[in-house]
Amino acid sequence: MGAPWWSLTVLLLLTCPAATPASDLRYLRHGGRREAGVASGVSLGANATTDTPEELLFEGEGEGGSVEEQVVVRGAEVLQESQREVRWYHDGTRVREDLRVSIMWTGRLVLSHAITRDSGVWWCRRSGRPGPRRRLFVTIPPERPYLVYGGAQLAAGARLTTREGNSITLHCVVEGGNPAPAITWVLAGEDVTPSSQVRSEWQEEDGVFHSTSNLTVTRVGKDLHNANVSCVIRHPSLPVPVPVPLRLNIEYPPDFRLRRWPVWGTPVTEGSTVSLLCHVDANPPSSPSWVKESEGGGESVASSDGWLNLTRVSGEDRGWYKCATSHPFGRYSSHSVFINVFGDGHGSAGHTPQLLRKTATSTTPEGSPLSPCPHDAGPRDASQGWVSVVPLNASVLTMGGRTTTLAARVCGRPPPLAVTWLPPPHLPPLTPGRARGRLHAHNLTAGLSVGCLHAALTITGVQDSDAGGWVIVGAGGREADATLIHLNVTAAAHAVASAAHALQTHLLALLLSLLASLPPRP
Repeated sequence: MGAPWWSLTVLLLLTCPAATPASDLRYLRHGGRREAGVASGVSLGANATTDTPEELLFEGEGEGGSVEEQVVVRGAEVLQESQREVRWYHDGTRVREDLRVSIMWTGRLVLSHAITRDSGVWWCRRSGRPGPRRRLFVTIPPERPYLVYGGAQLAAGARLTTREGNSITLHCVVEGGNPAPAITWVLAGEDVTPSSQVRSEWQEEDGVFHSTSNLTVTRVGKDLHNANVSCVIRHPSLPVPVPVPLRLNIEYPPDFRLRRWPVWGTPVTEGSTVSLLCHVDANPPSSPSWVKESEGGGESVASSDGWLNLTRVSGEDRGWYKCATSHPFGRYSSHSVFINVFGDGHGSAGHTPQLLRKTATSTTPEGSPLSPCPHDAGPRDASQGWVSVVPLNASVLTMGGRTTTLAARVCGRPPPLAVTWLPPPHLPPLTPGRARGRLHAHNLTAGLSVGCLHAALTITGVQDSDAGGWVIVGAGGREADATLIHLNVTAAAHAVASAAHALQTHLLALLLSLLASLPPRP
């Protein structure tokens, strides 16, 4: 196997006085021979093995008192001290000098090169009385361990690249060693050894073990990006544990985080400044850019390092914006956000696809809370009545396959008589208490304010085709109102602006039909 990758020299001294009291110390125990049926505590031969270093503890046994053990590395020089005219014994057999064994005139025994069969109990006799016994255990250090992935050997400290969601299996290989080394695993600072598998095979010809430990991570997440994984080797011949480290490089698609100044819900007036920030978390990293959506699809707007600064905004800046990036995995974009600019004299019907009102006289700033209370609805003619429909969230972001609920408050005086959900044009309308396929329009429940009702619609197993504008219409007396809830599905990018005209036409047609069905005023 070649020269070991570390060196260890051991000096063993044993005196042989006339009488030596028995020691009460606790010593190393070995697991016995590999062959079945041989009890532990006997001498170790060339095929002696142990399963783990912890099994090397044993207590003294045999005549002459307790037995002290000394662990040495194969090839080291061993010295045994004694007095003159003594005899040395190894496992009950008298020791004779040869080219490797020397007995000095002082009584010292020298093993110039320890080998596996030197393992066992050594003692000397003087005047017919035995001296202290010492068990010698000759270990064989393992070769330098290494990691294997996909059939290729990895260098220590290498970087392993894989995609998020993949399964990886690492093999820690330790060639040689007697006894077999102990192998543990550490992933991101946590001991994950219980989830690993280890196998040690006895190599009869060399008298050593070949050990392999396997660790499988069934699904790697981006939380493991830049995490360290190590297999750690422990062996009686090693002064300290030896780790074999590896760093994980997890590739994952972009994840968008959007912020706005002034904060969401603050009205945007003509001539003010609005700043949008897009942060893209992805590996490999990718740079963000802003796109303003239009009926033609969308156009890029000037941005830098994820910042979109709109100074002295006007009605031309009103619209849907989204953040996009080109990644090695493909083209990705965030959900769309609506910038509504008011104060330029335009009505809401032509410029606010987020909210369409029949009775409103002013536009609604993006994300601003709309109170369902009558005193917050603005001046109205009480004799004509009024209706207000307010979404709990004007924009809802969800992932494909999940269950998502859209909700709104419907208020009016007199109380609303009819509520209708209008999904995207390819789906039929739903009224409260009705269900169709994956869609369930819940019954109306009482709201917190007098004259207000709570409406909710649940979508089970959201699909890409569900993305777009969901309209809820409320009618009471001679008045009607409607609002639009924008549903974004992250499994695919959807441009709402391209369908805005069709949605407005669809909504206005429904409002006109509802008004036409109302009884004439007396």
